[in-house]
Amino acid sequence: MALMTVLDPTQAPLADDPSSTFAVASRLDTLDGKTLGLWNNRKINAAPLLEMIAQELAKTYRVELVRGIYDPGNLMPTDGWGEVDRCDAVILANGDCGACSTSGIVNAIELEKRGIPAVLVSTPPFTEAVQVSASLRGMPAIRWALIEHPVASLDNDELRDRAIAAARQVPDIVLASR
Repeated sequence: MALMTVLDPTQAPLADDPSSTFAVASRLDTLDGKTLGLWNNRKINAAPLLEMIAQELAKTYRVELVRGIYDPGNLMPTDGWGEVDRCDAVILANGDCGACSTSGIVNAIELEKRGIPAVLVSTPPFTEAVQVSASLRGMPAIRWALIEHPVASLDNDELRDRAIAAARQVPDIVLASR
């Protein structure tokens, strides 16, 4: 009779070990005059959603934009972020499936550890996955923007509604005085 080894694929939350819990990056005083990163994960409507969010924020804040791409299924390598260190804050989009939501929050956490406030734009079906991933990565206090599901199948008018909803949340997440 052959022996079978069973592996447990789960990981204990890092947050259970206080030395592995991380604080979010310092929040900004304003977005006005800041450099805002728009990092999309190449999912359908991710790039247009980010552009619309930036247009909404530009109604209130004068921002310089830097754009980039991240992998929807993996953690970005430390040196894979391009010009991200020029950014005062970064918005990542979008988390509208399980893998892209969990990788999105993990990448946001890595940016926070770099000292850059980051906002993942995600949808409600994946809230629990985002919360669990944030706890597992040692940053249970991280916040993200939550918009209605879905994103990929929307036309421009519907997408703009989602962008307006996300843009309203960004200042509350990245600014200190909110």
